[in-house]
Amino acid sequence: MIRPSRTLQLGFLLVGVGLVVAAWLLGSRYSDLSDLSTVGYPGVFFLSFLGSAAMVLPVPGLISLCAVSVLLNPLALGLLAAVGETLGEISGYAVGFGGGSLVDRSRTYVRIRWWVKKRGWVVLLLVSIIPNPLFDLVGIAAGATRYPIARFLAIVLVGKIIKGLMIAYTCSYGIRALPWVN
Repeated sequence: MIRPSRTLQLGFLLVGVGLVVAAWLLGSRYSDLSDLSTVGYPGVFFLSFLGSAAMVLPVPGLISLCAVSVLLNPLALGLLAAVGETLGEISGYAVGFGGGSLVDRSRTYVRIRWWVKKRGWVVLLLVSIIPNPLFDLVGIAAGATRYPIARFLAIVLVGKIIKGLMIAYTCSYGIRALPWVN
């Protein structure tokens, strides 16, 4: 007989894997965007979500945010990208919650899990502000250590808002400052 906690873990694992597969399938369809400036607000949200949910699939979420910020409102774009990325990070959390033992053998993961256990909110905030591929391991570690999901999402959202706004405004003003851009 399967215990209820095991059933919940298995459910989270299946949701996480399902999100990754869905993001991969959708991402392969939209990963060859020749003109990212046509993406618009919904596209930035969608690509940011896919980039976070897919974990290992390179989806141009930050590139689309940067490109579109020259044409559209950087504040709105930064916030949309942050919400999309935060929702996408649920997949890593779900994988960790449902099957944290999948990456337990990695020394890097063991260290990250210890950091999340000891200094959870600080690690989540700092790693979510910096664009890096390690956030996937941090999200998995947060799920594996049973970090409260509401707190996880709130802290990650704050960090992603800071990152999204920094990128949107830096690209918006930086690209406009180039002499060959009108």
